[in-house]
Amino acid sequence: MLILVCIALNAAGFIFKIFEPIPFYDEIAHFLTPFVLVAIVAEIIYRGGGDDEFFDTPRHAIATGAVIGLLGAGGWEVIEVILALMGASIYNALPDTIFDVILGVLGGAAGAYVADHYLDRLFGRSRTDSNRPRVR
Repeated sequence: MLILVCIALNAAGFIFKIFEPIPFYDEIAHFLTPFVLVAIVAEIIYRGGGDDEFFDTPRHAIATGAVIGLLGAGGWEVIEVILALMGASIYNALPDTIFDVILGVLGGAAGAYVADHYLDRLFGRSRTDSNRPRVR
């Protein structure tokens, strides 16, 4: 459901060109999209058994999410530059790009924290050591 919200949010922004005219629309999109994508990546990692390496503690989860958010936001900003060079009307001034990347990092970190917290509960793992079961 969250993926559909992100797709609709970003598609509406491009189709109706409302990223800049509507206050905070761009900021919400640049925070929510990495939040959702990192949460999905976290669940894939958990289900694949990789939570020991990337999501073993809440602090490590946040760092992992921030890096994923940085890579995703940085990659997206490169795509925006390419689209602008191809003639699309995209506002990509340097301050906007830097702020968008910061929002991507924050969204990724928040998504990882929330996913880690939720998935630790779902899989019955300790919040401080993923190798131990959750103590109630």
